[in-house]
Amino acid sequence: MLLRGFTSVRDAGGPAIGLQKAIDRSKAVGPRIYPSGPVISQTSGHGEHRHYTEPHPNFEGASPSFFNQHVEFLADGVPEVLRATREALRMGATQIKVMAGGGVSSSTDPLHTVQYFPEELEAAVKTAADWDTYVLVHAYNDESILRSIEAGVQSIDHAQLMTEVSAQAIKDADVWVVPFYSHLGLDEETVVKVLGPLAAPKFLAVQAGSRNQMKLLKEFGIEKVAFSTDIIGDPAALTKQNDEFKYRLEEWSSYEVLMQATSKAGELLALSGKLNPYPKGPLGVIAEGAYADLLLVDGNPVEDAMIMTDYENNFDLIMKDGVIYKNTLD
Repeated sequence: MLLRGFTSVRDAGGPAIGLQKAIDRSKAVGPRIYPSGPVISQTSGHGEHRHYTEPHPNFEGASPSFFNQHVEFLADGVPEVLRATREALRMGATQIKVMAGGGVSSSTDPLHTVQYFPEELEAAVKTAADWDTYVLVHAYNDESILRSIEAGVQSIDHAQLMTEVSAQAIKDADVWVVPFYSHLGLDEETVVKVLGPLAAPKFLAVQAGSRNQMKLLKEFGIEKVAFSTDIIGDPAALTKQNDEFKYRLEEWSSYEVLMQATSKAGELLALSGKLNPYPKGPLGVIAEGAYADLLLVDGNPVEDAMIMTDYENNFDLIMKDGVIYKNTLD
């Protein structure tokens, strides 16, 4: 990611805390990481990835898997949500990720589902606020978005199935939206082949809603939009991370997309408050006192952000905190 030009990233759930520590201690090379720790999900929610016959990790006698220890916590009811949130914070999360609605990769929850009662979401929000940080949620549909906003959530991630109803609510509440569009380049045959017959229809529904979402965000003048890819795991897929610039240009100007990937993203990261692991200065801006993060780009991305997709040939210099990690200048 660092050599693709990303000097700071928010990891939206999973076992990234150890990697963050290794990078910060100069044991590994990479971007600054704002880790969310294990995601928090209700039973049969989007954070549910057990085999069908695998016992619930919270039942007596069950042995939690690696997933249940480092990737996702299953928590039902206010007491369990409180415990899961506090455990993620204990592990080093800088913000909390909660699954508030149905998802693509999980097999037990249709996209239309709304996950967590208001009081459960509020429990996570209040606990995070006590630590001076915030909650981001996985949500696609209006009902999940509205319930999350009412609970005090500050960042709605994905939201591709939103309508005018939730667009207005997002605008009124002045919360962040963190969508992703790199999936728009996938055709139906590839999706079915890769994801299989259960997940593919859900993926295609999200894909179909994406361009409508972009239009709504523009129409309602929602400016708190940050850059995201939702690409995980597969190293080959991760090489396509910068393609996100291309698809956002369908609706936003080059300048707006660059803002989403830099200063806007920096504002979002700063919501971690006193848990911000990098408090020395602001991110995503060139200003006195800011982190010395610079890209020297062959061309003018403010006029044409497509330049950002070809990071191998167009990024001549990559600097993070004053240290140069790539330099092809003569």
